[in-house]
Amino acid sequence: MVAIDTNQLGWLEILGLREPRDGEWKLVRSAQLRELSRNSLLPVVAVLLATLSSASLFWNSVPGEMMAVWLIILFVALISIVSARRTNLARTGGARRSDVMRAVANCTILGLFWSIPPLFFAQYGNMEQIITIAAFSLALMGATALMLNVVPLAGIMLNGLIGISLSVMLFNQGLTLLSALTFSYGLCLTFTMLINGRSVIGRLRNDIALAEQREVVKLMLRQENSAESDWLWQVDARKCIIEPSQRFAAAASMDVATLEGMPLLDLLAGSGWREEALSDEIRELLKKMQAGRTFSEFMLPVQIGDEQRWWKISGTPRLSANRHVIGYRGVIADVTEREAIERRIYHMAHFDALTGLPNRAYTNDLLRDRIADAAANSRYCAFLMIDLDRFKAINDTSGHPIGDKLLEQVAERLKGLLQPGDKCGRLGGDEFAMIIANYRSSEHLDKRAREIIVRLSEGYTVEDQLLHIGASVGSAVYPKDGGTAAALLRKADLALYRAKGSGRGTHSPYEPVLLHAAEERRAIESALREAIEKGELHLVYQPVVTLASREIAGFEALLRWTSPTLGEVPPEKFIPIAEETRLIDPIGEWVFREACSEAATWPERYRLAVNLSAGQLRNPRLSDAIVSALSRSGLAPTRLELETTEAILSSDSEQAIQTFEQLRGLGVTMALDDFGTGYSTLGFIGRTSFNSIKIDRRFIRDAETGSKSSIAIIRAVIAMADSLGIATIAEGIENDQQYAIAEQLGVAQVQGYFLDRPMDGEGVLDRIGTLPGKAVA
Repeated sequence: MVAIDTNQLGWLEILGLREPRDGEWKLVRSAQLRELSRNSLLPVVAVLLATLSSASLFWNSVPGEMMAVWLIILFVALISIVSARRTNLARTGGARRSDVMRAVANCTILGLFWSIPPLFFAQYGNMEQIITIAAFSLALMGATALMLNVVPLAGIMLNGLIGISLSVMLFNQGLTLLSALTFSYGLCLTFTMLINGRSVIGRLRNDIALAEQREVVKLMLRQENSAESDWLWQVDARKCIIEPSQRFAAAASMDVATLEGMPLLDLLAGSGWREEALSDEIRELLKKMQAGRTFSEFMLPVQIGDEQRWWKISGTPRLSANRHVIGYRGVIADVTEREAIERRIYHMAHFDALTGLPNRAYTNDLLRDRIADAAANSRYCAFLMIDLDRFKAINDTSGHPIGDKLLEQVAERLKGLLQPGDKCGRLGGDEFAMIIANYRSSEHLDKRAREIIVRLSEGYTVEDQLLHIGASVGSAVYPKDGGTAAALLRKADLALYRAKGSGRGTHSPYEPVLLHAAEERRAIESALREAIEKGELHLVYQPVVTLASREIAGFEALLRWTSPTLGEVPPEKFIPIAEETRLIDPIGEWVFREACSEAATWPERYRLAVNLSAGQLRNPRLSDAIVSALSRSGLAPTRLELETTEAILSSDSEQAIQTFEQLRGLGVTMALDDFGTGYSTLGFIGRTSFNSIKIDRRFIRDAETGSKSSIAIIRAVIAMADSLGIATIAEGIENDQQYAIAEQLGVAQVQGYFLDRPMDGEGVLDRIGTLPGKAVA
């Protein structure tokens, strides 16, 4: 800022009645008002003291209405003055002319207030009271001239009104000479305030100019004392560089002469910036400079030769006397190395190290941003959760390095399927996600999902190996399925769970029934964890009958659960949950203890069959638990038969075989349940030496309807079992026709509701006791 000589300003400019043609008047006005508010305390206190004295002096003389109006005027004036004082003391920027006029108006009101005693109260008073009013008025005029000359017009208005009213009072009292002297005294104070006001304004302008000069010195000192990566920069009104330093030139890889006069944008954005689109950072910086605004630590990417650097630039406008921007000056710091470190840290925190895709946390952030954008534009978006099928098998057989390279190729294929606005990320392991920015319809979403499944299911070549995997997709749509990222994530996960459960390689959109099923599952899991301790589990036993003798050969133990809150929970609902949560292990051990203890009370000719899930075979304590149950109950191992399904072949058949061999070593017999519904092979059956095979009830039902294929399968199974010395059991016999078919086809044993419903322990004892050794059919 250029300092001016205040002697060149006219009296109208000094009084604030006319705008000067030069100068930082907004800043000067702000400084005037701040100093006026600091100096106004003494005059206001003086007015209050004079008011209290005058009120007490004239309380019984002046009419009550006049006194009330006088005090009301003071109250209004004080409210306005206090409000303005608080505002002025808090000012940090410039002030308008209207702000100064408000201060003048407040002083005018105060002057009018004190004009009332000389003009109206004096006629009710004696000479002593009149002299008192005169003394107060003269004291107020002196205090005003001393403290309010920072805004001359305000002091003149307050001083003038008091002086004129005092002169009129003295003249009315016949004291003409004193009236003239008072008027002359007021004129002298007015002239004094004008002279002092001009000096104060000059001082304030010089303070502002010195503050700017101190800022320049501070910038220069910063350049001298800072690291080598900082330097001072300066441009003229055309935004061309002026007076570049050697440090500036070295940072720009130019000499000082070349840098002198170069447009700053040529250096920051390249010489072709006029023909090319500016970057968002350069555009924002240009906007600030065109508006004449100060900016601090603005980050910019700058191309210096063949290298991209990062500069942090701060600047403040240089202003002429008439407030025109004549240039900019500031400091630039080269923060390339620090920016590189911060970007690496940011990338590590937000992106997956293997695939380069957004990680789970950042994918959540991207989804939140997409939801906010969709909400602002009344649009839909969708979230797809993608799980790779058969990836674990490749990872286990080929090794993790091969699996990692396969995941990298999966990521590249997903990126190739993105459309404008879409994002994809890796949620962890072999689970990925895609955010669909422009959801059109459920058909369009299903098409996109199927494209993902088809593309990810194509062959991969990794280190000369041809690998094949698949993909399952679950989806959720905003706002139909949820209004937050967390809601869409949860519901897409539920949909993916159904897609994987329905055979994999499919797309399943979210439906409300999935949430109900998930909540039911969570309730079952929560209650199941306490079911053993609370005694909610119990066993029932279903007889197995030998067709040849029509006698009961044994009983199959069946687990039942009665929950106080959920009621009767079917095994097909809680057993899978128990397997997933590994609650099957403690539950299975309890079943063995209870069943063996119960069977130990039966005659020795009756066998006990206990179901064994595939999940239990992974329990390393299984053999110990069975041995413990047998030893505690005293049940002979040969009376215990373990039933398992063909599902064990889908997980780890070798481990199942090893477990079987350990149990067979104890003398326990084995049965294959639900034969023909899954993965069974003759080789597996031969290797594991099953003692019996249970033919699934579906084949019996189909044979009842005359299905030739089912009858042929049953006969083939019986023939195979007979050749291997394995007994056959037909389960699910529900009527006499099915019973007859099983007998005709040569099944060894049968069980089902037609023969007997499952019964508790007491029912078994009654059944054995009432019909010992007799036929049941």
